[in-house]
Amino acid sequence: MTEWLLCASSQIGHKYFQLPVAGTEDPEYRERVYCYELYHRWRCHWLEGFPFSLSGEVDKNGHPLIRRAPKPDFLVHIPGQMTNLLVMEAKPRNAHISRMVDDLKKLTTFRRDLLDQQGRPRNYYAAYFWIYGVSPEEWRQLRQRLLQEMRGNQEIDPSLISCYIHERSGARATPVS
Repeated sequence: MTEWLLCASSQIGHKYFQLPVAGTEDPEYRERVYCYELYHRWRCHWLEGFPFSLSGEVDKNGHPLIRRAPKPDFLVHIPGQMTNLLVMEAKPRNAHISRMVDDLKKLTTFRRDLLDQQGRPRNYYAAYFWIYGVSPEEWRQLRQRLLQEMRGNQEIDPSLISCYIHERSGARATPVS
């Protein structure tokens, strides 16, 4: 399933990676435009019969079996069951650092703090933090800023989260540490 995602990342065209804006010369990073295209490309790789479904921005607030659940960008799960595989948050390179930290809190919640009403864990097997438009060198700098912002924050456990960068359209995303 991760391989399908990485293949999909290499198929994102420039106009989805950075949206052209009328009246300006410079295109802009638009998270939803990028995520919708990534969702589409990822689904195109989904194998028939694979038991998990890909969902985008599922709001689990008010869910009859789950409490305290934020809305992630992507979920890979079996709808109607409490069988959870992957939760993913994506951010463009120019997202504010506080929004990235919020996403890391959200991912940690889905990995370790997701409980049903009986207090049983319903955690996701994996969590991906996905940054697009950033080079490996820029990631190292961004990572240091994130670690500094997260210092002492018990709501975030980086060991539960895998990070990926998607440097440019037409290129394949890569895992980073």
